[in-house]
Amino acid sequence: MSFAKVMRHFWSFVFAYKKEFLVFAFFLVSLGVLNSLQPFFYREFIRALPTGIWQDVIYIFALYAFVRFGNLIADLLTYFVGDMVLIPAARDARLAVFKKVQELDLAYHLNKNSGSLISAFKRGDLAFFNLFHKFNIIARIFINLVIILVSFSFFGWLIVSVTLASMVLNAVLIYFLLKHNIKTRNLFNREEDKISGIIVDNLINYETVKLFAQENYEYKRLKQAFKPWFKSLWRYANSFRLIDISLGVVGNTLLLAITYLGINQVFDKKMTDADFIMILGFISAFYWKFFDLIYNLRELVKSYSDIQKYFSLLEEPILITDPARPVKNVSVKGEIVFDDVHFIYRETQKNALQGLNLHIRQGQSVALVGRSGAGKTTVVKLLLRFFDIQKGKITIDGIDIRRFRKSDLRALFGIVPQEPVLFNNSLGFNIAYGRPDASEKEIIAAAKMAHAWEFIKTLPKGLDTLVGERGVKLSGGQRQRIAIARVILKNPKIIIFDEATSSLDSESEALIQEAFWQMARKKTTIVIAHRLSTIVAADKIVVIDEGKVLESGSHNQLIHKDGLYKNLWQKQTGLID
Repeated sequence: MSFAKVMRHFWSFVFAYKKEFLVFAFFLVSLGVLNSLQPFFYREFIRALPTGIWQDVIYIFALYAFVRFGNLIADLLTYFVGDMVLIPAARDARLAVFKKVQELDLAYHLNKNSGSLISAFKRGDLAFFNLFHKFNIIARIFINLVIILVSFSFFGWLIVSVTLASMVLNAVLIYFLLKHNIKTRNLFNREEDKISGIIVDNLINYETVKLFAQENYEYKRLKQAFKPWFKSLWRYANSFRLIDISLGVVGNTLLLAITYLGINQVFDKKMTDADFIMILGFISAFYWKFFDLIYNLRELVKSYSDIQKYFSLLEEPILITDPARPVKNVSVKGEIVFDDVHFIYRETQKNALQGLNLHIRQGQSVALVGRSGAGKTTVVKLLLRFFDIQKGKITIDGIDIRRFRKSDLRALFGIVPQEPVLFNNSLGFNIAYGRPDASEKEIIAAAKMAHAWEFIKTLPKGLDTLVGERGVKLSGGQRQRIAIARVILKNPKIIIFDEATSSLDSESEALIQEAFWQMARKKTTIVIAHRLSTIVAADKIVVIDEGKVLESGSHNQLIHKDGLYKNLWQKQTGLID
């Protein structure tokens, strides 16, 4: 992502608060000017003290005190008003990036590294604050330089020229040094993201690590990843040492050159001793500020490198887009049609669906069965527009699903996935996720219908019980019942049940099946199942093979017909090996 794009994003959030920023800019300029005036008072005190005129000295002293306190007040107000811009702007940036990540397609999230993404958020948010503060400091130093050049112009253009030449030479040097610094920082960030990715991956899958007793392997894996991290961090650290020694030598050489010129002008009677002290004060103070500028430029570069990935998320393309003129306020009944649907996964170039035709009537329960990889789950992903088809059409009540906004389309569905993942929050929060405004009475009613209330009421905190990360404090059957309660409470037009009992014991499966079919009554329902005994009650069973509908009909029709379904049924019931 280019520097211009990064800065455009950054300043767009800052300039959203124009009035506050203008006030901040006023105090910033005032602070820069007041902060630069001190060497003038050195000259005036040296001129006034030998005269012995007390009134003149007191007058200079009063002005000096006014400037010092004015500098203090301007400094406080600059930071105070600056925070009135910075804090809401940083909040807006984080919200915008979070919103964009939420909008990105399923394909993006399937390929993302959670640890790397978390690192980008953390570093980017911190970098936003740092960038603003560093620009603040750099602006003050720039104002200081302008005042110095104006002051020096009264003593001839030789000192001004040498000062400008020193600035240009240092700027060129800084450019190349900071370019090297950015390169080493980006390499380090890449290795740091890998470290973060391993740690987060381990924390998410800690149960698998323990089940396979791989704690030592995980430690060694992380230790191995630290080798390139260690090297990249040393390169990055040494890039700072290179900046320090290069600019230290050049900067001090040019400072001494300007001082020498001033001494010559005093001896040539071209400036007074007081003027020389003023110039020496300016140069000494400025070069400390100049080295402070270098330090802040280094931090600015570091922050730029960190915020680059943060803002690059805003540039990620959204492949599945909403229509320009979406259909609105449509009362959907639930008839679904797949008309000659073709779909290829772009990454693998796999033909997932090849001319699939499927008609699901309003209120009909349809089970999708077939071998693994036949295309059953792909049907659901396309229906929800997680991906767009290459050819054909998918309609709901005769309306092409591409005419709906994605959020409106997905709001029509209630889904019980094979492995429901719950938020690290309360049971009540998780049940009400599809309808956050539901009352406790409605939540309990849904839990009862899903046969979840039986175990919830035995818990000390009931609905306020925290379920742990991804719901790990609950059994598989309990998580499934919470997922069903969530769908019951949402009361969607269409229900999708995605192999939700494939890994459960018989008792849990019986309870979930009962809850499911009770919920699915009179609703359009799609069931994906490997365990065929769970879909015997479906109105229609559709057998999919190699992305096409191979056969369809009721259970009784299909088991009396030589085909794939009969073969699968006989294998599962033990009639054939």
